[in-house]
Amino acid sequence: MNTKEITSEIRKRLQIDAETADALFASFTNCLKEEMLNGNSLSIPGFGIFEARRKKERISINPTTKQRLLSPPKQSLAFKVSAILKDKFNN
Repeated sequence: MNTKEITSEIRKRLQIDAETADALFASFTNCLKEEMLNGNSLSIPGFGIFEARRKKERISINPTTKQRLLSPPKQSLAFKVSAILKDKFNN
């Protein structure tokens, strides 16, 4: 499902015009982006948790040259599915 399909579904379910559905979806994704960039997590009950995780620096090895490299610390994004959604999906 792409953005156009999602906004179309929002429009049908909420019975609103296309511009409002687009603005609603854009507002949600912008809020999600801002929270991730600030290093915060965003919890949606019954769906899951979006969070930014900080990875420590580590030593990695190039498999072809066997050279050891220091990988710098970085942030990554993670999503943890809620137990409710996981149960519904598996049944």
